[in-house]
Amino acid sequence: MNFLKLWRTDVRRLTKEDYRWNFIVNSIDNAFFSVGMTFGSVFTMFPVFAKNLGASNVELGLISAITNLGWGIPAIWGAKYAERSSKKLSLVLKVTMLERVPYLFIGLIALYLVGISPKLALYLSIAMIGIAIFAMGFLGPPWMSMIEKVIDSRRRGTYFAVGSGLGAIMGIGGSFIARNLLANYPFPKNFAYVFFTGFIFFMLSLLFLSLTREVPDERVYDDEPVLNYIRNMKRVFKDKNFRNFLIERIIGSFMSSSGGFVTVYLLKKLSLPDDSAAIFTAVVLASQGVSSFLFGPLGDRMGHKLNLLVSKVCYVSAILAALFCKSAEQAYVVYVLMGVANTTGMVGSMAITLDMTSGKRKELYMGSLYFLTAPFSFVAPLICGKMIDVLGHTIPFFLTGVIGVFNLIYLAEFVEDPRAKNIR
Repeated sequence: MNFLKLWRTDVRRLTKEDYRWNFIVNSIDNAFFSVGMTFGSVFTMFPVFAKNLGASNVELGLISAITNLGWGIPAIWGAKYAERSSKKLSLVLKVTMLERVPYLFIGLIALYLVGISPKLALYLSIAMIGIAIFAMGFLGPPWMSMIEKVIDSRRRGTYFAVGSGLGAIMGIGGSFIARNLLANYPFPKNFAYVFFTGFIFFMLSLLFLSLTREVPDERVYDDEPVLNYIRNMKRVFKDKNFRNFLIERIIGSFMSSSGGFVTVYLLKKLSLPDDSAAIFTAVVLASQGVSSFLFGPLGDRMGHKLNLLVSKVCYVSAILAALFCKSAEQAYVVYVLMGVANTTGMVGSMAITLDMTSGKRKELYMGSLYFLTAPFSFVAPLICGKMIDVLGHTIPFFLTGVIGVFNLIYLAEFVEDPRAKNIR
């Protein structure tokens, strides 16, 4: 049995000033981190880098698979440690360098190893991405638990949107920096400089993260073997609405399995140079920036299920637009839709997860969500990549669009929005 341990009964509570401070510094942290991810994007920059190293479609699918697996499997351990930590920020700061330093090493690999062995450089770079993403996955529950504590519950959607929106706006400039680096320096130096720049933004993000004001939890959970902790996930399945949300996320992993192939597909289809990936990234970020400031506050008022519904519609539309795309100008439409899908999906999923777990054993819920969806998120892009090798892009892209429509219907019918229920 897992016993609760009293931590403090006289703990100080956050003031309105603390909430405002946390909103500001965490929004800036989120923004700088988002810019860093622009330079190391696993959807645009890194796949093009990998393709230049000779990566096959299956290996490109492996990048997406490792990304999805990394977000999920370590989360159960992150949740377990978060429950034992009275201050989540302390745990986050101990681990967070593992999600930032790998991008420095990828830059060094590009600079010094590509000319010696492109294949070794490819697999070491994928390994570095794996370390970074696995660290992010481990920190998902602790960081989300911290955000639930330090950000006013009435402004969570706005917070996620402001951080994403600021990051998107700043990332537009970053995308043009990346484009200039890709266009003005030979491969692989150009990508090395891109990843180095991303690392600088990750470190700026860390500075603002460390300024968060957090008070200790009044109670923490005793330690328990990880197998016992995993068995406790059965409590999550008893929550019907959260169980339906979990199933929706699993379906969504197959819908989004084509996302990592879109940029490589369009560059080849339209005979565009590699630096076009930076322009596409800028379009995605501009779209994310505009849509963030709209849909974040809208979700706070109307419920974040709305954001998830919009995300499904935009993703399916983007995939279909990619299939019918005949020019670079039409490709911009694809990335505008991708940007809206990214923003509404990210803001909606994080905010609705916090709403669903409020007042519950939230770390266990969040760890279970990431852990249980990870196997499906891992195999989905591998299957998609293999199908592309055998059938080309059209049929796999179309199938993921069909899955997206089913995902939309399931979400609309079976997942209830706690915030919307409270509004009514």
